[in-house]
Amino acid sequence: MEQFNRNEKQLNFNQIKGVLSEKNDGEKFCNITIKCGHENVREINLVIKKENYDKICGDKQLGDKVNIKFYLSSRRREKGGWYTMANVLTLEKLT
Repeated sequence: MEQFNRNEKQLNFNQIKGVLSEKNDGEKFCNITIKCGHENVREINLVIKKENYDKICGDKQLGDKVNIKFYLSSRRREKGGWYTMANVLTLEKLT
């Protein structure tokens, strides 16, 4: 796995496993959607910076079982409330 952590200050990241169900290549940000869960299947959408999209998602196909490492980031909306994104660090195909 490629090293994405630039320092040793944070060693643990969030992870989730699921089936890749959607890939969207955008101008500034791209996103992927996975389906996870057993009895209650749910969809989870995660964001990838455009400059990292091909490197992270290039060889992954819809229907692949994957493990995703990600981090959350939030910012306040101008009209109140919060906007939270799940940002992909790595996308690993499982066998």
